[in-house]
Amino acid sequence: MMGATMKCRGGGKVISLGQVIVDLTMKVARVPTAGCDVFADDVVTSVGASFNTLHAVRRMGVIAEHAGILGTGPWASMIRQALETDGIRHVGRCDTERDSAFCVALTDEGAERTFISTRGAEAFGDVDAFADVRPDSGDVVHVSGYTLAHRTGAGLLDFLARTAEHRRFTALFDPSPIIGQVDDGTFRTLVEYHPIWSCNEREALLVAERLGLSAHEDGFRGLAMKMADALGSSLVIRVGKEGAWLAGPGGEAELIAGFPVHAVDTNGAGDCHAGVLCAELCGGVDLKEAIRFANAAAAIAVTRRGPATCPTRREVERLLSA
Repeated sequence: MMGATMKCRGGGKVISLGQVIVDLTMKVARVPTAGCDVFADDVVTSVGASFNTLHAVRRMGVIAEHAGILGTGPWASMIRQALETDGIRHVGRCDTERDSAFCVALTDEGAERTFISTRGAEAFGDVDAFADVRPDSGDVVHVSGYTLAHRTGAGLLDFLARTAEHRRFTALFDPSPIIGQVDDGTFRTLVEYHPIWSCNEREALLVAERLGLSAHEDGFRGLAMKMADALGSSLVIRVGKEGAWLAGPGGEAELIAGFPVHAVDTNGAGDCHAGVLCAELCGGVDLKEAIRFANAAAAIAVTRRGPATCPTRREVERLLSA
């Protein structure tokens, strides 16, 4: 077990309201058409989604809690074992009627990825799904846009409404591609909650479109500044090996440099970045320095194969001091 007695350096913890499911990844020559049959290679079964983020939190030596719903069955048992191994406490609800979900990810010869996802216990929460989650001052709450794709989204919106006033904890929102599909009312609720927005390039463009903004001639620098003003929040845009843009309302955008490496697998790099960012903020580190630390962690992660490859804190510190 990964040090279940570890304590957050800042006295708080990271709580994820995201979903944890099982990923079945495999390589195929091509995705079969209807009625066809293909054989797959390099088949791997692993716990994924928000688990990758919480795994990164634990690698930084910070307390991590999963507040999503877990089911009952073989997939849920696999998830519980992974959480226990990493010392991640499950503080969410349990569904005794359904198993947790799984996702089949096919990668073809052209490196194109095709996903087939199921809905499990994590998707069928009600408005009270997160009613027992009461973060303390100094905690960081990780919110995933994927939760809004299912019925459990009602519980997430109720949590935001309940905690919006006099909020003393930090919230980080990872919008995911789902942000392009949520209704206007939900989008306004997210904006008015004023979390830190942490996006990749595609997600940033989707958020910009929802805000009525178009790509700026200055690239992500100019767009990030406009987006931060419109959101009224700090904004992080990950741009691969170049690093990440940071912008705040009324301020200039700054590129926090990345660490160019030979990437062999970028799967889970964004989750690693988000988890390390949450962990550093939990430890009282300012946002700019937290992004720099997360950039370094993600750079190391992409040199390793697999979705949950976040390095240890010592490895990150070694890269930063090189």
